Amino acid sequence: MPRITQPHDAAWSADVEAAVATFGNRSRNEILRFLTANGPATRGDIVAAVSAGEPSVAKHLTALEDAGVVIVDVEPGRRHGRSPRYSANAARIKELLDAHLGYLLEK
Repeated sequence: MPRITQPHDAAWSADVEAAVATFGNRSRNEILRFLTANGPATRGDIVAAVSAGEPSVAKHLTALEDAGVVIVDVEPGRRHGRSPRYSANAARIKELLDAHLGYLLEK
């Protein structure tokens, strides 16, 4: 049986792709859950609270920021030597979940 690598479906939008990449990963869900419950936090705070190491958390935070579900208080080019604080973007999380649900339920 051939493996599906990219859906050939017009309903598979960029938001559906972002939802699958974001919410299909347990570590990313754990990070989002921590940020939602605890408000803005540094990367060190997140590493201490979740079951992933610093390199993994750093990688996931970058992906979450790229998807728009995490907001950072310091812009990317100005982070050297600073401790940016990360927050969950509840509106974007809901937007991606709605897109994914709409795709699954063909809405």
